[in-house]
Amino acid sequence: MHWHKTSRVAGVFLLGLMNTAVLAAQAGAKAVNTFFHLGVENFRWQEFDEDGWRLLTEQGPRVRGGLRLGNSVTLPRGLLYEIDVSAYGGEVDYDGQDSSGVFTASNSRYTGWIAEVLGGYRVQSRSSIFAADLILGIGVESWRRDIADSQNTNGFSVGGLEEEYTLSYGRLGLGLLWPQWAGESYLQVGARRPVSIDEEVDVFDVELSPGERWSGYAYYEFRLPRPRGAVLVRLFYESYRFDASPPEVAGTIVVWQPESRMDVWGIRIGYGW
Repeated sequence: MHWHKTSRVAGVFLLGLMNTAVLAAQAGAKAVNTFFHLGVENFRWQEFDEDGWRLLTEQGPRVRGGLRLGNSVTLPRGLLYEIDVSAYGGEVDYDGQDSSGVFTASNSRYTGWIAEVLGGYRVQSRSSIFAADLILGIGVESWRRDIADSQNTNGFSVGGLEEEYTLSYGRLGLGLLWPQWAGESYLQVGARRPVSIDEEVDVFDVELSPGERWSGYAYYEFRLPRPRGAVLVRLFYESYRFDASPPEVAGTIVVWQPESRMDVWGIRIGYGW
């Protein structure tokens, strides 16, 4: 990855960390909660040609775990913030085609991490039963995609490849908090859009830049307070949408990343204090 691209991603994320530190100071240290979370998710990656025909689908389970720090669980009203760092991995099924358009089945291994900072403001209803949030956030995500060697349906060998993605993004969301049963429920919906996308393809030794597009996200979280902490259960959906990258010349061939769509949905369970 070129140095100026790395610096741009790091600069965006550093700015978010500084803003979050200011929010934390204003919110007060007593409001801070720390949660460890672990979950499983169903991952799907699809690529499409310029006519909209699907070229390949990758789908399967992944495991994710991480750490979350913030005041969004206990804050009654005012400025809120959250920092979430997690890592994930898993092997998924690959159903696609080789360079000649012949069907190929293989598997892909994904490993990655994501770090995100959120800031916003919470207002309460006059009855103090419901609360609503306006959320702004930025994040950095990086993952490695390792497609294994395989054979096409004609019996010919098809070589695998490795790709590494690094991107930064912005997030905008609305949240609603309300009491339920012995705890409380929280729903957040919104959209996010990459600020920069860098893709490295090892077999061709090229760097590609897929186009940025808006995509949606949503999650529902049930929070159950305990004597010395709280238990969280989150059902979530995340997505990315990328336009095709400009073509790059690699030796005697031309390489580009087709239009791509990522969809991830799953469940996480967390415990904190």
